[in-house]
Amino acid sequence: MSAGNSYDHWKLDYGYELFIAFVSVLSIFNMVLIYIPGIDKNAAAVVGIINLVLTLIFLFDFILRICTTPSRSRYFLYDFGWADLLACIPYFRIFRIFRILKAYRLFHRYGMSSVMTYLTVHRAESALFILVSAVLMIVEAGSFFVLLAEQGAKDANIITAPDALWWVYVTMTTVGYGDHYPVTNTGRLVGILVMTTGVGIFATFAGFISNKLLVPSGKKKKKKVAETIPAGSINESFTELHRLLAEREQIDSAISALVATMQDQVHYDPAHDTDPRPGDIG
Repeated sequence: MSAGNSYDHWKLDYGYELFIAFVSVLSIFNMVLIYIPGIDKNAAAVVGIINLVLTLIFLFDFILRICTTPSRSRYFLYDFGWADLLACIPYFRIFRIFRILKAYRLFHRYGMSSVMTYLTVHRAESALFILVSAVLMIVEAGSFFVLLAEQGAKDANIITAPDALWWVYVTMTTVGYGDHYPVTNTGRLVGILVMTTGVGIFATFAGFISNKLLVPSGKKKKKKVAETIPAGSINESFTELHRLLAEREQIDSAISALVATMQDQVHYDPAHDTDPRPGDIG
């Protein structure tokens, strides 16, 4: 396979591509959110901290792509690799739109049915990316809204971005040290939502770990063999299978007819007929 063809068939995991698309959307949303007039400075600081984490993810993504692509020059010049690099710089976050565009092109090329089939077959691997996405979203949303709910409260002890981030994470993991807690009804409602979603998230993570440790090796081998079949040849394989089945039915019919004919010959062969003929009496 030539370098051009291998690049055309090069792609990362569908679940990973969806994760990067989600992170890109979240980053652009944060870019707009942080400039809303009148927003609490501590809530804006939460968004800034999350943006720093997203920047590290984008940097890792660029390094991963540049190291795994069959053609670095083609990726960098013609597949928005330069935009991926600029997107790692906080001042050029707007270039993260190109990552969403690339994800759309990928899913448009292979079709949503192929993507959903892949995610269904590789549920455990996809669950990891869903887990990280959910953690990012809940940590940011929980910290942001609890600060808005607690600001101005007389006995509030969640007053800074680090306080809010710490409280959300220990609440989401159901640890709950008790050093920080909401004192308003709205803040407690945020805590209920964070605790409820946290239980589901870490239950999913436990299922992912169990799958990795307990899935039989034979099942993994079957998956590996299935992955070696090119996606474009599935229709041809089904067509060939139908043709072979039709030929088998024809052969079975011919064999059945031949057996029936042979049975008739055995039953009515003159050499096996013991009854005397009229001309033989005398």
